[in-house]
Amino acid sequence: MRHPGAPIIPSGARRRWAMVAGVVLALAAFLAWRQSAPRAPAGAASQPAPLPAERATPPPAPRSQLPAPAIQLAKRVEIRPARNLAPGALEGTVLDAETNARIAGAELTFSHDNGAWSTTTGPGGAFRFAPRTTGTYRLVSIEARSYASFEGEFGSSPVSFTSTEGNDISGVVLRLTPEDKARPRRRGRRSGSEPVDAGDVAPAARGSLRGRVVDARTGAPVVAFAIALWRRDGIALSRMLAPASFLNASGAYEITDLDPGTYEATAMAAGYAWSGYAVAQVDTSPVQADFALRAGARVEGIVTEDTTRLPIAGAVISLEGRRAVAPNLPVAPLSPEAETGADGRFILEQVPPDAMSLYAQKEGYLTRILTLGPLPEEGDYPPVAIGLTPRASGDDASVELTGIGAVLEARREWLAVVNVVPGGGATDAGLVSGDQILAIDGTPVARLGYEGSIGVIRGAEGTTVVLRIRRDERESDVVVTRKRVRH
Repeated sequence: MRHPGAPIIPSGARRRWAMVAGVVLALAAFLAWRQSAPRAPAGAASQPAPLPAERATPPPAPRSQLPAPAIQLAKRVEIRPARNLAPGALEGTVLDAETNARIAGAELTFSHDNGAWSTTTGPGGAFRFAPRTTGTYRLVSIEARSYASFEGEFGSSPVSFTSTEGNDISGVVLRLTPEDKARPRRRGRRSGSEPVDAGDVAPAARGSLRGRVVDARTGAPVVAFAIALWRRDGIALSRMLAPASFLNASGAYEITDLDPGTYEATAMAAGYAWSGYAVAQVDTSPVQADFALRAGARVEGIVTEDTTRLPIAGAVISLEGRRAVAPNLPVAPLSPEAETGADGRFILEQVPPDAMSLYAQKEGYLTRILTLGPLPEEGDYPPVAIGLTPRASGDDASVELTGIGAVLEARREWLAVVNVVPGGGATDAGLVSGDQILAIDGTPVARLGYEGSIGVIRGAEGTTVVLRIRRDERESDVVVTRKRVRH
């Protein structure tokens, strides 16, 4: 067993990227100088798969089927003065993800400047990694007997700790899953210019993105956070590219090895809503993208059966779009999610203002997608009522929503109609597969973006939307009535 801070030679295993599910790093997005700081409030882009116009992403699986994220920012972290202005240390605890029991003898390995250093937890599961010099150290692996290990590519782990003189970071909690409970993570293929899956590493490239993450109210740095990127080509987006988490006393981050191109980036941290998307044009020079995080909106409501109006307990309420895929990311906090109580009521907090819709799911019922109106950056949203329809035996439909009833796919500057839903407004208006939607209510799709276009297409049942359609090189305006449809 190596002593804390002792250099080791990285093995071949640590040079491989081996994402193992069930490792949960519970970090937090809170910065507080002890007893003095103010506290913050509680390669080429690919096209998204064809989806109904009222859905930007498929409904998430029920909570019990969601794989645990490899890293989850979910616990408050503190910054305090280091001893004698020495290089800042990282302190925390390793726990059993199933029982919360403290794990002794877990070995944590960090890489820095082509070398590696390790530290081991004591009898109480506590560790202290005290580097000899300041700089950025990346978590390479966490290993403990009878537990599934976490390993990241040597020197390119998605978790980085920046040691600065005079600042210790404490309160970090890492959770390891017993080997018999762990499940392998899904990983994307790597060939040519295919998009990189969330559990993969971005291809070697020449650009970088850097910036700071702060509390929007106080201006104080957020010390523990994650940054996620999407490559963009017109309105089409790639899958998420190598999201990364950071522990940094100044709230600073840097993501390197990015192919030149246009990216959308967002910051996320515990206790805050996800930030808005920053659009960055990355080239060979570093590009700056700063983020200010807010508490987000608070959405409460009730879920009932559509016919009897009786409350439904145990329904899972979550967000739609990119904001809802966090449970499957290797580095991200969970998106807001709630479960209805015996009275059918729920509360969602830390909802970002650009969230489009809510998903309401309950076994035995059709999933309901409810479009949200404008959300406040902070504060309460008007109460919502969601009715679920029991799913009939042999019913092929799984989702119920209000919209035009069309399956759309993003192209560079327009939306392609892939299919229309029988009985929907698109069918009634004469839309057919192959039609191209250029503008919605007079606003070009290229300006709205994919998710923005979906949001404008939706609306209240019985209302209409004007679509600028191109068919056989001829353009025309088509009025489509929004209807409640099943898909």
